Amino acid sequence: MQEKLQTRAFEQVAGMLQPGEQPLVGARALVGKFDSSRFGAVVKQAVLVEAGGALGAAIASGSSKQFFVLTTHRMIFMSQTFMGGPGKRIIGEVPRAAIGVAEIKMGTVSLVRLAFGPNGDGVALTFPRIDKKNAQQLADALQQQSPVA
Repeated sequence: MQEKLQTRAFEQVAGMLQPGEQPLVGARALVGKFDSSRFGAVVKQAVLVEAGGALGAAIASGSSKQFFVLTTHRMIFMSQTFMGGPGKRIIGEVPRAAIGVAEIKMGTVSLVRLAFGPNGDGVALTFPRIDKKNAQQLADALQQQSPVA
């Protein structure tokens, strides 16, 4: 099932990819503000955005249920359909070089916290148990990357 959703997400973003850019990982996640907790993000479906980093706030203020595609050049956040698949609306994107992995916690509810640059901006991606494999794939792909400053 996840592979079908990932393939659909790759097809959704194919038209906006730059020459040489390849999609690596696509999955659904609850997207919250950078300092949200794992269980808080699951229990609280709506995300309240406080004054903070503009990029992370813009992405987190969309819908908490989002789909993302990590490519060789950037991370694209998109809407999620009612059935959990990738939507057509692009919520935001972050250059790959600006993404840093701040925290990874794998468990019943998995968390990958991403920092966007030095200003304290970022998002927390929360994955339910069924999507734990996707959280691990994202963490692995981001840790293999060596950002160019």
